[in-house]
Amino acid sequence: MSDPLDRLEDERREPHGTRLTFQRELAACDERLVAVGRQVAGAVGPITEAFLEADTHRAGELTRTALNVDRRCIELEDACYLLLARQAPVASDLRRVVAILRCGADVQRSAHLLRHVAESLTWVHPPSMPEELRQTVGQLGSLAADIFAVAVEAWAQHDGLAVTDLDARDDQVDLLQKWLLTELYTGTQSVEEAVSLALIARYYERVADHGVELARQVAYFLTGDRVVVTD
Repeated sequence: MSDPLDRLEDERREPHGTRLTFQRELAACDERLVAVGRQVAGAVGPITEAFLEADTHRAGELTRTALNVDRRCIELEDACYLLLARQAPVASDLRRVVAILRCGADVQRSAHLLRHVAESLTWVHPPSMPEELRQTVGQLGSLAADIFAVAVEAWAQHDGLAVTDLDARDDQVDLLQKWLLTELYTGTQSVEEAVSLALIARYYERVADHGVELARQVAYFLTGDRVVVTD
């Protein structure tokens, strides 16, 4: 028969040990999200350059990165589900796990959108476009990359205030998208080229939106309040 004092000691230690294990696993999920988020943020600029230069070889290599992002996001999702099942977190810990799950989906979708940009080279030849349109696409890519990168770092730093600034910067993406659509409507591009460029502008606009959502989820898990952002 075991010593009652030993059992009491085990009971005293177990909750603390379980809590430490939970915190380590939660931090690991955080780190996974930040790592894959940085991977996507770092791909926006190169994909934009490959698109504008019509570099199909480089674009093809970059689109294969999206498959790696898919795998990492699925692994992150599985880790979060295991954490929920094993630890049954509550309050702010539960919000944090839920926020990580949501953000994993945002990162994965952003990778898919970038892949669509690269694949658009099948239908359009950007070097033949008017320079003003090319510059606008470049600006869209630069802004989307910046917003997404700042949002990922907000996660890394648990900065719940970043969403307000990013929401304002996202308005610039919306304005650029509207300008490009207006130019396409009044320009001389073929229907196929105009539709492709309109979709590309939409892809970048959505990447920026996913970035804002990452920052919004930081504020949510830290405070429990849902930050309302403008569309």
